[in-house]
Amino acid sequence: MKIKAVGFDIDGTLYPNLSMYIRSSSSFLSHPRLVYHFGKVRKEVRKTEYSGNFRDNQAKLLGYSMKISKEKAADLMERHLYQKWVYSFKGVKPFKTVRPALLSLKREGLKLGALSDFPVEKKLDFLGLSDLMEIAFSSEETGHLKPHGAPFTNMISKFGVKPEEILYVGNSYKYDILGAKKEGLRTAHLVKKPEPDSEADFSFHSFLDLRDWILSINN
Repeated sequence: MKIKAVGFDIDGTLYPNLSMYIRSSSSFLSHPRLVYHFGKVRKEVRKTEYSGNFRDNQAKLLGYSMKISKEKAADLMERHLYQKWVYSFKGVKPFKTVRPALLSLKREGLKLGALSDFPVEKKLDFLGLSDLMEIAFSSEETGHLKPHGAPFTNMISKFGVKPEEILYVGNSYKYDILGAKKEGLRTAHLVKKPEPDSEADFSFHSFLDLRDWILSINN
């Protein structure tokens, strides 16, 4: 069966994580306690079912973890994490082979999209890739983070094709590959050394190799 749509994780998949870490270091260094507790909370959110507004639930958990009010936690999170991280993208460059590969897929008629656990907002603009994406959204909009099925089923709906006609590309085996596979999508794992007994349909290190693999299936 041909691949009709390709969804991409953003962070660590379309660009090297090191670039973002360097540009976000000021946030980490100026608010280490906030960053530490936020990391703990995100891990908790991934494995627990919550109802209601995602950001509100996240703020409650962060406030509890930091022993501050939910309102204070929400303010700290918005000002020192979400806002700063988005603009840290200025100057971040995608992997060199990303745009040529995506352009080739676009010309072949494939639908392209982005699904990230963090807000997408201006990330794709800064990466110079927004013109290639038909859909782009954060898993937060579904009320859940990967590997929960909700973000992937939302992507299936937005693409408007069958799950098995979608390839999801990511760098996290646990969150991207296993999460997408559970919802019936095909998967491609960006990794230097493939996981033992990997469930990914394809493992790669260059986006040009990914492009060639997809085109070999479709042609």
